[in-house]
Amino acid sequence: MVRLSLSRSVSDNKIKEMTIKEIIFDSSLYQRFKNDVQIDKEGELMDYTLDYLIREFNERVEMYCTECDSRRIFATDKSVYSDTSRVSNIHFPQTQIKNKPSLFKSFRCSQNEHHSIHYGFLVDNTELVKISEYPSKYDSVKDTFNKFKKILDKSYITELSKAAQLESFGYAIAAFLYYRRIFEHLIIKTFKETEIPDKVTEDEFRKKRMEDKISYIKEYLPAYFNDNSHIYGILSKGIHELSEEECQKHLSIVKTIIFFSLEEALEIRNKELRKEEFSKKLNEINTDLK
Repeated sequence: MVRLSLSRSVSDNKIKEMTIKEIIFDSSLYQRFKNDVQIDKEGELMDYTLDYLIREFNERVEMYCTECDSRRIFATDKSVYSDTSRVSNIHFPQTQIKNKPSLFKSFRCSQNEHHSIHYGFLVDNTELVKISEYPSKYDSVKDTFNKFKKILDKSYITELSKAAQLESFGYAIAAFLYYRRIFEHLIIKTFKETEIPDKVTEDEFRKKRMEDKISYIKEYLPAYFNDNSHIYGILSKGIHELSEEECQKHLSIVKTIIFFSLEEALEIRNKELRKEEFSKKLNEINTDLK
């Protein structure tokens, strides 16, 4: 998979490497990319424009289909390019972008041809700008949130949603803040729900440094959570020190670690619930046999 040094902040010269797939599906709204790029093909540098590479992108991708309410495989459907002031057809709403070449790309659900996802870009001088996506990034990932109700309070499910919404608009620092709050909530929740010999009071626990809190309840936390507990320092640094562009660069891996940890915690909780259910049924059998 070819990675391109493409993404440039309007206020910064820092450049982020992304694949064409990441640019289409993962980039935030109004993120800018250099349109003229070079790709090394068998030792020879070839000149391309980014809008051409996006038009030619035809990989199948697995995404959440908001209408099927399930993850589906999506295939490239339409790539509509216009260098006029208006783009309009049955697949894209009428769009007015004066004097700016525009590119709209859609992908169709493998289970229902009437379900699709859409992305829009425009060429602004030498840059390509992502201007639209539908359904939104939040709608595309919210299916992953509700299953965490067994391990997260309702308010923190909402905060996961807010983090996704903020990410979709390019507010990476704000998304970091919500992910840090979720991290902190998991630590406190684990402490409160765990039977620990000679357990300190909640007030004493809250006064500990985060690394000491994690150490205190280490054996009760998911292994993946423990292995990557230094993520809290990254989240804090992102909120207090890093630029928006630096947070954007690190957001995908930070989010992945958070969700992996939530998945493991959910798996542990589901096992506990199954054990409780089987114990209850065994007791019922024992009662019936007496």
